[in-house]
Amino acid sequence: MRFLLSLFAILAAFLLLRSLLEPLIKAIVAFLAPTSPTPPAGSTPRSGELKKDPVCGTFVAPELAITQTFKGQTVHFCSKKCRDEYARTA
Repeated sequence: MRFLLSLFAILAAFLLLRSLLEPLIKAIVAFLAPTSPTPPAGSTPRSGELKKDPVCGTFVAPELAITQTFKGQTVHFCSKKCRDEYARTA
């Protein structure tokens, strides 16, 4: 009988300790776990074909690209610097 009472006391202590420590452990794990990157506020996911900047080779979304028409053809650039350099050589 004494054995069962001791076993019950150990089980009760374990459950009490677990209920007290579980929230603490979850908070520590949540704090240490890496978070997934979130997109910047106001950004929308984009999809579709990317255009290649002819100067530096960077791929850029057409809606974000700086465009210029040269000899009747629209060319997409990642920056004004690349556009200006292309204009000098074209």
